[in-house]
Amino acid sequence: MSGTDTLFWRLSGNPLTRPHVTWLWLLESPPEWEDFVRACDGATRRLPRLRHRVAETPLRTGTPSWTPDTGFRLSRHVHRMRLPAPGGQRELLDLVEWRASAAFDPLHPPWEITLVEGYQRDRAAAVLTWHHSVGDAVTIVAAVRRLMTGGAPAETAGPATAPPRDPSAPHSGPSRRTAVSRLVGDAAEEARTALRAGVRALTAPGATGAGARIAGGAVAQLLQPLSSSPLLARRSPALHYGLLTVSLPGLKAAGKAAGVSVTSAYVSAILGAFHRYHDHHGFVRDTVPVLVPVSLREPHETGAGNLVAAVVIPGPVGDLPARARMVRVHDAVAEARSLVARGACTVLAGMGALVPRPLYERLAPLLLRRIDVVVTSVPGLPATARAAGAAVVNAVPWAPRGGAAANISMASHGDLCGIGTNLDPAAITDPGLFHRFLEDSFEETLGHG
Repeated sequence: MSGTDTLFWRLSGNPLTRPHVTWLWLLESPPEWEDFVRACDGATRRLPRLRHRVAETPLRTGTPSWTPDTGFRLSRHVHRMRLPAPGGQRELLDLVEWRASAAFDPLHPPWEITLVEGYQRDRAAAVLTWHHSVGDAVTIVAAVRRLMTGGAPAETAGPATAPPRDPSAPHSGPSRRTAVSRLVGDAAEEARTALRAGVRALTAPGATGAGARIAGGAVAQLLQPLSSSPLLARRSPALHYGLLTVSLPGLKAAGKAAGVSVTSAYVSAILGAFHRYHDHHGFVRDTVPVLVPVSLREPHETGAGNLVAAVVIPGPVGDLPARARMVRVHDAVAEARSLVARGACTVLAGMGALVPRPLYERLAPLLLRRIDVVVTSVPGLPATARAAGAAVVNAVPWAPRGGAAANISMASHGDLCGIGTNLDPAAITDPGLFHRFLEDSFEETLGHG
């Protein structure tokens, strides 16, 4: 595992920060079950990570490893269900929430996919849930293409590599004491390696010194004093999922008219909804803390694992025209993004993995709950995608809140943007009202295109 993968893995112990990611694909018709199973089997063979489980380090510090699940059974991960009547959107969202809230068995690969039949009578859906330590959205899109007719060739998943050593496997050495000593020695060596890398980054002159300054700027950016909204202060592990579909050409046109990216237009529309929600409850706020994940991948990198970082911006939720809000969001994200460097983030994540798991499980929620909103945008699938022969008509992602009041995620599919809302009902006590404000805000934003 990389340092970033490890940090995601160790968020699992607290339900408040459980890092499960869910994608929903709405299908025009139910695929044949045998074809669906066969496609899933092919995906696991082309992306071996899907047949590996996590082997923790003996002291729960440093980076765990991925090791083959010798008891792997596809039936443990691929399921088939039928929605209860009337089989509408709410029944489907209830099922998605249920699957997303279930903890994965740590003895097996942390992912599952469910074919859901009986949606809108003659339609179907596929619900994929995976632990964020498996990989980021690019990884999963690469894997999901294996489910799709005419998907990307196998090479894009990256070459299969020899499985890493399993620290928990029996050792045939002379004694149990020798085996335990070796495991402890391995953990200590992992810690020394990460510490040496950190010391080099923080002390070396020249280019590495410049990298240290960048790393320091990234840490300061993430740990800056934040003024969270009192309206969104409460937290719980409960989930409330919703979905919204908007026009991708309309969102692009709105961004272009304001001179900003489509992502800035998207983030701005979300913050417009939070402005309306605060105003309705009589709260006046200029900003709320917003975390925006950013990809560190090069265009050719599609293999397993996480290559992501995050920036925190003061999200403008004051009374602003839509175009002015878009510009403020664009400027804030550009300034924060300039502090993110792949090398520095890799070193920092590796050093973070040294924090013992029990301490990390206590500290992470305290740091993450300072964030009010997480806004995520992930790559989508081609408009012509088919799941085991059934046409995909829309795709909606849900990302983990990580202790925030909400994570709102978007993926494109053809000319559509599927937006999934993961709300904490303790913080946003009227999700129905918030969703109406979200629809109104997107309508206003798209009206400026």
